[in-house]
Amino acid sequence: MAIEVAHLTKSFGSGVTAVKDLSFTITPGKVTGFLGPNGSGKTTTLRCLLGLVSQTSGTATIDGVPYREIENPITVVGASLEASGFHPARSARNHLRMIAAVAGIADTRVDEVLHTVGLTEAADRKVGGYSLGMRQRLALAVALLGSPSFLILDEPANGLDPEGISWLRSFLQHQAGQGVTVLVSSHVLSEVQQTVDDVIIIRTGSLVYQGSLKSLSDGGPAEVIVRGPSVDKLKETPGWTVRTGEHGELIVIGVSAAEIGHRAFTEAVELHELREVTPDLEALFLGLTQSEGGAQ
Repeated sequence: MAIEVAHLTKSFGSGVTAVKDLSFTITPGKVTGFLGPNGSGKTTTLRCLLGLVSQTSGTATIDGVPYREIENPITVVGASLEASGFHPARSARNHLRMIAAVAGIADTRVDEVLHTVGLTEAADRKVGGYSLGMRQRLALAVALLGSPSFLILDEPANGLDPEGISWLRSFLQHQAGQGVTVLVSSHVLSEVQQTVDDVIIIRTGSLVYQGSLKSLSDGGPAEVIVRGPSVDKLKETPGWTVRTGEHGELIVIGVSAAEIGHRAFTEAVELHELREVTPDLEALFLGLTQSEGGAQ
């Protein structure tokens, strides 16, 4: 039940290569974040995966087969690449009923997904009057309609308010807990940091990192913020890398808070704050993608 991309390359007629020999595997039971700056090749990769464009070389499969070969794919893969394509004069309920009828899905499922995404009260309103956040919820309802084993979502939090983002986070984690393979593309790094288990980071169409979020976060040295009236006494401690912050605090790199506290105690240095700060995903992401330049 995996998503597998192997040596995927996609070039366009203009001579631009959007995806370059990209390989990764996504397994069930986790929320995987697919990250990269604008123009890094994320959307092109997803479009290849969903059979919307043909790759130049390589493969992209879902449960071992290309998307185009899946029989009744809505019951296997739920996908949302953009919150559009809805007839503005049609209600959300009727939009879902139309899709359900084509796919042979019972009308009762329409009511279930409307409830799941929080659109029950607005189900009979015309979609033309929906906010961007409501259209995002409707796009997710479409993706859920066939009770799929795979969810592939491009920027699903776009347009959601804080309550909606919190709901989406819990929903995706619940889906993964039920064994669904969840792939979420996003550039909202603070949101991804609170949602995903694993991350795939690409730059100019190529893989720069795949692994657990914890392993990525553990990849940089911890910093400890030290404040107090005489903390400058600690600056010359042998073996420590220390710099002074904007407000006179010390920032000690690669040394545990416990070791710093013990040193302060033995040197009779009064402390007002001793706080460890681990590298955040955004800083690490920028470090991995800072040489980004011109992919499509």
